[in-house]
Amino acid sequence: MDKKLILIIDDEAEIVEQVKEFFEEEGFRVFTAESGEEGVRFLGQEKPALVILDMKLPDMAGTSVLRAVKQKSPKSKVIVITGYVDQAMMDEAEQIGRDLFLQKPFDLEKLREEVEKLIGT
Repeated sequence: MDKKLILIIDDEAEIVEQVKEFFEEEGFRVFTAESGEEGVRFLGQEKPALVILDMKLPDMAGTSVLRAVKQKSPKSKVIVITGYVDQAMMDEAEQIGRDLFLQKPFDLEKLREEVEKLIGT
């Protein structure tokens, strides 16, 4: 597992670009996927230290992607993000093994602090 590798799976280009630039400036390698399928494919090749995962994706449920993350890269930490809180979905994500939940919009400094706690950078 690469401790400096982050995968962002989200279809909101503006959020993805902000988070990507922020963490690249912090010295991380950041890869992005606009769909669950693309994110899952990436996990077949690389094992990121952290996955930032949106729960509302155009092609598959965020919980399905989370299951795939935990199967393909079980040591990866997962921060679930969403703009639409659905308690049943959040409970399921917790059961599957998400490490943290943040509601959109979120503060990048808060995200950085949480990433430091999760992966010890």
